[in-house]
Amino acid sequence: MRTMQPSVTIGSYTWAQDRLPSDEFELRLGDVHAAIERNSWPAVLVYGDVRDHGALAYLSNFIPRVRWGMALLPRSGDPRLLCAMSTRDLPAMRGLTWIADVRSGMGPEWTKAFDPWFEQLKLDRPVELGTLGFDLMAPVLQQAVRHSLGEHFTLRRADDILAIPPQRKRPRELTMMRASCQLVETAADRFVESWRNNGEPETAALDAERLARSLAAQDVRTLISLDGGRRLIPYAGRFEKIAGSLVGYLAVKLAGYWADLFVTVEQRPSAALRHAAGALDAVIAAVKPGARAGDLFATAAEALGPYSLHPVLNGRVGHSIGLSLDEPPHLCAASQTELVENGVYALQVGIAEAEPGNVIVSAIVRNTPSGAEVLVRSPA
Repeated sequence: MRTMQPSVTIGSYTWAQDRLPSDEFELRLGDVHAAIERNSWPAVLVYGDVRDHGALAYLSNFIPRVRWGMALLPRSGDPRLLCAMSTRDLPAMRGLTWIADVRSGMGPEWTKAFDPWFEQLKLDRPVELGTLGFDLMAPVLQQAVRHSLGEHFTLRRADDILAIPPQRKRPRELTMMRASCQLVETAADRFVESWRNNGEPETAALDAERLARSLAAQDVRTLISLDGGRRLIPYAGRFEKIAGSLVGYLAVKLAGYWADLFVTVEQRPSAALRHAAGALDAVIAAVKPGARAGDLFATAAEALGPYSLHPVLNGRVGHSIGLSLDEPPHLCAASQTELVENGVYALQVGIAEAEPGNVIVSAIVRNTPSGAEVLVRSPA
C-alpha cells in the first residue's frame, strides 16, 4: 500500500546489533559477490533514498533519514558508503552500518568521496559496474555519477539479476518481522480504542502513531476514511467526527522492517465484513510454498462472490512485505510468480459499494511448508 511520504522522518534510527550482527551482512553479501564474479564486475553500486531503500538497507543496514545513500561494494578492497548529509552528521551515520568508511556526498564532498574510490578500479579498457536501486535515483544525481565515471565505466542494471532484497526472508529477518507485526498490532488496537472513545478518525490515527513512535518505530503511515470507507485519505487536520463504521490503514517500520494492517470497525459486524473476513480466511488457507500469486487472487475473487474488490487495493489481494512496504510479487490475477517458503506476505481483501459501508481487512503471514503462519491480523 503506497501512502504519502513524510517530509521529515523523526523515528528511532539505530542498528540493533544484538539482532542483526555484522556476520548477518557477510551472509547477505554472498549473492552480490557471486554476481560480481559471474559478470566480471569490479564493483556494485547500491542506491536508496528516504522513500525506498530496500536493497541498500538489506546489504548495508543504512537507512537514509533524509535524501539518499549509496553503497560502493567492490570485488576486493574496502567498501564505502556515501550519504547526502553534512560532514557533521557523519559520526551518527557511522553507527547505523557495518561499513566503516562513511563519507558525505553533498556538494564539494562528492568528488572527494566518489572519484578517488573508483581510481583503484580503473583498467586499460572500459569496464562494467552493476547497479541496484538506480531506478529510484533523481536524474541530477545520475548525471553526477555518470560524469564522475567518465568513459572508464559503464553501468548495468542488476536489479533483475540479484532480486535484492530476496522474497525469502532470512531467519534473523523473520525475527525482525515478528517484532514489527507485534508493533503494528499494538498500534492498531490503540487506533480502534481511540476511535471508539472519541469518534474522530484523525485523532485515532494520531494516537496510534504516538504510541508506535514511543515504542521505537522508525516511521509510521496512516490513512483514514471519512466517507464510509469509499476513499482513504492522509491526515488533513480536520478532526471530523463520524458515525457508523471506521475504515483505516496503519503501517509501521521497526528497525527497517515494515508491517501494515487495514482496520474496519463496525458497531455491529455487517454481512459485508463477515464476507470479507471469510474471503481473507480463504486466501490465508491457500498460502503454501509454490502457490501462484494469480491463484490466490482467484481464491479471493471466488470467495467474494457477488461483491467487487475494493478499488483502493488496485486489483491485488496482497504483496510481499519486508524492508519495503510494497515488495514483489504482487498478488494479482495475471501473476504466475510462485510464493516461496519463509516469504512474508501482506494479504488484503476489501469490498466496495456494500451496505452499510465498505470494508477492508488484512493479515500478514509467513509461508511455511505446512501453510500460512499468521503473524498479525486486522482487529476483530
